[in-house]
Amino acid sequence: MRKILILILASLTLFASINWYTDFNKAYQESLATNKPLFVFIERLNPPCQWCHKMKTTTLKDPKIIDFIKKYFIAVKLDRDTSDYPDELYPRYVPTIYVIQKEKVIKRIIGYWSKEDFWSDLKDIERTLHK
Repeated sequence: MRKILILILASLTLFASINWYTDFNKAYQESLATNKPLFVFIERLNPPCQWCHKMKTTTLKDPKIIDFIKKYFIAVKLDRDTSDYPDELYPRYVPTIYVIQKEKVIKRIIGYWSKEDFWSDLKDIERTLHK
C-alpha cells in the first residue's frame, strides 16, 4: 500500500508543471483578460545558461511554487536573444524574472534562487498584489 501511495504522489509531481506561454503578446493579452499579473521568465538558450537551467529544473519544479504560479499568474518563458518582447524588459543578466501588473513592473528578480528563498519572495509579491 505504501509503495502505491509513493508511486501516485511521484506521478502527480511528475505531471505538475507551469503552463508556460512562449509568446509575450499572447500572454499579455491573457493577463489583461484574466486580470492576473504576468510572470515573465527570461533565460538564454544559446549558449545555454547553467543558472537558467538550474532554476527551471529545481526551483520552478517545486510543487508548491508551481501551484502558486498557476494560481496567481500568467506565466511566459522567453529567450533573451530570440524572443519578441518589450525592449525595456531586456535583461543584462539571466535568468531574470519580471512580475508585471497591467503595464507596470512590480518586481524584478535576477539570478538563480533556491526554492526556499524564491518561495519567500513569492509570498512578498503576493502581499504586494493584495494590498
